[in-house]
Amino acid sequence: MKTWENCAIVAAFVALKLVAPEKTLILVSSLFLTAPWTSATAQQMCLPQDPSPPIAPTEIDASRGELLNIEAGRIDLSNEEYIDFFDQVTFRYGNRSVSAERATFDRATQRAKVQGSVTYQDPNVIVYGEDAEVDAQTELISFAGGGFDLPQRPARGSADSIRIHNNNTISLEGVSFTTCAIERPSWELLAREMEIDVGKGFGTARGVRLNFRGVPILAAPYVTFPINNNRKSGLLTPNFSNRNRIGLDVSIPYYLNLAPNYDMTIAPRYMQQRGVQVTTEFRYASTGTQGQIDFEYLPNDSKVNLSRRYLSLNHETVFGTGWRMIADIQEVSDDNYFEDLGNSLSVATQTHLDRRIDIAYRAPQWSLLGRMQGYQTIDPFIDAENEPYRRVPQFAFSGRWNRSAMRFSSHNELVKFDRSVGTTGWRMDHTEELSYAFTKPGMFLTPAFALRQTNYWLDDRSSDERTEFSRTLPVASVDAGLTFDRVTGMGGGHIQTIEPRVLYAHVPFEDQSDLPLFDTIEPTFNRVQLFRKYRYLGADRIADTDQMSFGLTTRLIDVHTGQEKLTGTIGQTRYLSSQEVVLPNQLPSPANTSDYIAEVSLSLHPSWRLGVDYQWDSETNKTARSETRFQYRPGSDRLLGVAYRYQDGLLNQSDISIIWPLGQAWRVIGRASYSFLDDRPLERFLGWEYESCCWRLRLISRRYISRRTGESDSSLTIQFLLRGFTDDGDSPEELLERGILGYRRFENTP
Repeated sequence: MKTWENCAIVAAFVALKLVAPEKTLILVSSLFLTAPWTSATAQQMCLPQDPSPPIAPTEIDASRGELLNIEAGRIDLSNEEYIDFFDQVTFRYGNRSVSAERATFDRATQRAKVQGSVTYQDPNVIVYGEDAEVDAQTELISFAGGGFDLPQRPARGSADSIRIHNNNTISLEGVSFTTCAIERPSWELLAREMEIDVGKGFGTARGVRLNFRGVPILAAPYVTFPINNNRKSGLLTPNFSNRNRIGLDVSIPYYLNLAPNYDMTIAPRYMQQRGVQVTTEFRYASTGTQGQIDFEYLPNDSKVNLSRRYLSLNHETVFGTGWRMIADIQEVSDDNYFEDLGNSLSVATQTHLDRRIDIAYRAPQWSLLGRMQGYQTIDPFIDAENEPYRRVPQFAFSGRWNRSAMRFSSHNELVKFDRSVGTTGWRMDHTEELSYAFTKPGMFLTPAFALRQTNYWLDDRSSDERTEFSRTLPVASVDAGLTFDRVTGMGGGHIQTIEPRVLYAHVPFEDQSDLPLFDTIEPTFNRVQLFRKYRYLGADRIADTDQMSFGLTTRLIDVHTGQEKLTGTIGQTRYLSSQEVVLPNQLPSPANTSDYIAEVSLSLHPSWRLGVDYQWDSETNKTARSETRFQYRPGSDRLLGVAYRYQDGLLNQSDISIIWPLGQAWRVIGRASYSFLDDRPLERFLGWEYESCCWRLRLISRRYISRRTGESDSSLTIQFLLRGFTDDGDSPEELLERGILGYRRFENTP
């Protein structure tokens, strides 16, 4: 072969060895051949017929592999022993590339010297340095020294020696690694040796020393870390705190990436006054299935001389044909577990742990549920007669079918209620309802008639007591509403609506005092309860009523976004006859009206939101219940929240929450809750956080009620994390949500 293509083949062969020695599909572009030639042989083999234009892109042996692209300003083939590339040569293969100012290939040794500023790059790592050597036989690129970047972390470093292997691994010696800015790194990981596996996405370091502000804070013979967003086994951020009931409290979580579809976090926890506890969190997922198992075990609590444990299982399987299985099971070794070992008021005040397994089916018009449910009562002040019943089992069927404006709905339930003390047995409850919806633009009218049938078959009753009961009640109702709207605001940017609504419901009286009480309660009166036909939740008592419920809602809607800037509702129920059916130990109410209820939600600006719930007792002319919530959030890094809650004779509390930056790096995180009824604080939470580009220090002090008896506990927690080396820890909002009862978050909206 005596054409210029021979030169292209030689050049392509060199580049092929540099970047992808196993591949043979080659594209050579923008190569210039130099003259005069000093070798006749070279002239005969490589002299182009027209040396003036650039060589066109050329593919070689395209049937055998992938594509290699070579770009260079000039190429010199005049020497029989060497081939020289000049004027910024670049070898590209797939998503990898090597670029340099010039390169020389030794035909005899199969080595190439890449000179000047050399850069190797792929999606996960960038290596750069002055001069490098390529061994085409061992398929190795060696830098005498240089730096590297991990753009996905992001992180960077330098090394005395860097070698890039053909198996997507990089070996380094004398390494410095950090996620800080290059100019002034606050922390550095120094390692004798390091290996980065680009394909698997993790690195391994040996002979490790961690320096913070020039001071060694950690030494380890062996450390692994991820170089991208893939999961990687390793230590997570340790937690250090001091609590009154525990003393020094230290937990060091270790994450295990066991497989792509399951992982585990193990956290040994040392408690100075109680001993060593092990906590585990196991997560798993497969096609249609996901779940989590949490287990905590303290072999011997030295303070109370007990072995203590906690188990939680959350599991869900979707079978793909409408069927679903859900399991939610919790178990704890003793009643005081959360009070002694927990860290928040919301955890310590739990009274029951749920245990249920559901098998459910959902179709477009009907659904089916099978459930086994029980509870573990962990409040010692709740006696056996007041513990909730187990549902073993529960079956429920619901359906709704429409034909034009006619609608038929059916709700059916069969339950076996079981408990160690008190009446037990089966209850079957059916509600069949037929309604007709008259609808026109801006109005609706829906008359409905329902028949509710309930049967009981009771167990373990003495011979002179009835074991079977039956109750049949007709329920009639008429629901009607109107919607008026108008364009308002500057430029017609908003729509205001006025929506009056009225519900009439009639349920006749039937004596139900002989029926057992399994699960029926009277809910808090609110906007939802205002337009319900039934006073109680549950089937054991159906209150007689002849009532009219009135409500008026107004909304202010942004025409551009559809967001409700203002929503307000006010309403009341008027009873046309006295109500006789009540729960045990209650007397019929002589009132002919319900309390007034009002709810307002205001969000006129994206940065703040106001919510007010109010209930006025029309008989005593006093406030029965109120709640006010205000949140101001001008940015993602700052939040101010204020709340007040009141319930006559039961509750009178206020709280304030804050997340706010102080300067460029400092941030305060705080919350205080106070009970005016008890004249004492419920919780005080104050944290200081310093955050730079690559590390964070957080100090949190708390005092909170940790027992049902009202006793308080104090804690001091320290968190220190290095970005890119440890996990990011909990965000300030996660700390508030986990530690603050009733905390709510909202996102900014444009």
